[in-house]
Amino acid sequence: MTAADVFSPDALKGRKAFVWGASSGLGLASARQLARMGAQVVLLARSADKLRRAAGEIGAAGYEAVDLADEAALAAALERHGDTDILVTNCGGPPIGAFAELSLEDWDGAYRQIIRAVVQAAQQLAPLMAGRGFGRIIMIASRTVERSLRGLAISNALRRALVGVAETLADEYAARNVTANLVCPGFTNTARMEQMLKLRAERSGQTVEQVLESFLAPIAAGRAAAPREIAAAVGFLATDAAGYMQAQCLILDGGLAL
Repeated sequence: MTAADVFSPDALKGRKAFVWGASSGLGLASARQLARMGAQVVLLARSADKLRRAAGEIGAAGYEAVDLADEAALAAALERHGDTDILVTNCGGPPIGAFAELSLEDWDGAYRQIIRAVVQAAQQLAPLMAGRGFGRIIMIASRTVERSLRGLAISNALRRALVGVAETLADEYAARNVTANLVCPGFTNTARMEQMLKLRAERSGQTVEQVLESFLAPIAAGRAAAPREIAAAVGFLATDAAGYMQAQCLILDGGLAL
């Protein structure tokens, strides 16, 4: 595969992608990117109505209306899609709040979606991928895997556990052409971003516009990311060209670290 072929309409021809949280936001953007690259895409999210519309929009092969916290329902969906070549895990952001504000129920619920569902899927699909000699496990996380952000206590803690999951999967399956990597977006134009802006504005007494300005100030690019920019990283990691990339966290934050 040459550089010119990486994002071609045939780059993922013959590959099946199973994309989570795919009814909107980064999940839908990723599913759209993979479909444009020729993958047979199956969507997963909780809302059947939203999934139906999204599947029609991108020409998906199918969809699964499943709550990631429902272990039995997720197991059944994974069984139906055991021929998955590209698994893209993604879920809605966990509750926003400082450490003392969050209940144990908040932590438990976030753990089930952010960690346990990913582990469950990888346990079921990674050996099958290895048996076929190809697999891509791509976890959409957050730039909080590297740098904590105030008010995101659960994300700060649990997203980092996915790094350990990726490292373990890479160590055990890399020799059989299965990769495991993270895509870690920073501030991105999604419904989650709008939620964060409104909550911070309410708590600070500022306007949403003022909060947005403060969020963008430390970003070298001076703007938030577009979902398609995050999806492009997912598309690259799904290809043969990324076959030597293992257990990496692609930080896409517009230069916030600078």
